[in-house]
Amino acid sequence: MATDAITLSFPPLRPFHGVARLVVGGLAARLDLTYEHLEDLQLALASVLEGEEYAASDAVTVELLVNPESVGIVIGPLNEAQVRADLAPDVGNGISLHRLLSTLVGSLELEQRDGGAWLRLEKRVPLKRPKDR
Repeated sequence: MATDAITLSFPPLRPFHGVARLVVGGLAARLDLTYEHLEDLQLALASVLEGEEYAASDAVTVELLVNPESVGIVIGPLNEAQVRADLAPDVGNGISLHRLLSTLVGSLELEQRDGGAWLRLEKRVPLKRPKDR
């Protein structure tokens, strides 16, 4: 089955973060995800968006990817050096971006796309395909 995608681009400013969380919430409702899965996806997204040091351009793009077994979020372009440093495995007792995201989603991967770094997050959830209305 093909992947369905929703793409949203906006300035990397805090007032726009709520719009991205709203889109995630709407998608989760449409897919009948549990409240826990919705919270995990929204917190993972917010954790990256609110890291102002991660912004690499005057626009950030969030792609929501729906597969039969998972929901993915791809965020970019990002400041590769900063994101890579924060995704390093934990050394101390603090809660790093790596530890937080690893707790919230099943997989995370930094990839190159369109000349920049993009962070791919994926949460495995059994999805009920919405019926066409």
